[in-house]
Amino acid sequence: MAELYLRYRTELCRYVTRTFGRTVPDPQDIVQAAFVQYAALTDRASIANPRAFLYRCAHNAAVQHLRREGTRSRFRHGLEAQAEVDISDDQDGESVLLIRERYRIMEAAIRAMEPKRQEVLIMNRIHGLSFAEISRRTGRSQTQVKRLVADAILECNAALNRALPGDKD
Repeated sequence: MAELYLRYRTELCRYVTRTFGRTVPDPQDIVQAAFVQYAALTDRASIANPRAFLYRCAHNAAVQHLRREGTRSRFRHGLEAQAEVDISDDQDGESVLLIRERYRIMEAAIRAMEPKRQEVLIMNRIHGLSFAEISRRTGRSQTQVKRLVADAILECNAALNRALPGDKD
């Protein structure tokens, strides 16, 4: 394992940098993830070409990182856009402040959530994916996905109730 690491680490880092540019924050982290995946194999002897396997793992890890960052970015931008769109001219100043405060509370609650809850909530409520599609994409059962979304919604409601106890909208 150490021999493979010494032989391919620099080459893989160059590949990640050349292929993904500055979109991946640290190519060494991506390469490390590839080696971790290789080390976790129970039967490494069955891999005919470890170099090709490591390249594929590094590529997949970089793509996965980019997808996660894209989802986070779309979520952040979506919340900001919604906060601006929901405010109409006929609302008084107090209503506008309350709406903005609710968005801040919801955003903070979602950011503080356990990652798997956050992931399925965003997939369902922001991207509009069905429980079946989320189940297929995450490898979780539909029952587990439904429970995670329900728990996430309860967590958001609890955050709103703690912060705005008199507001029942």
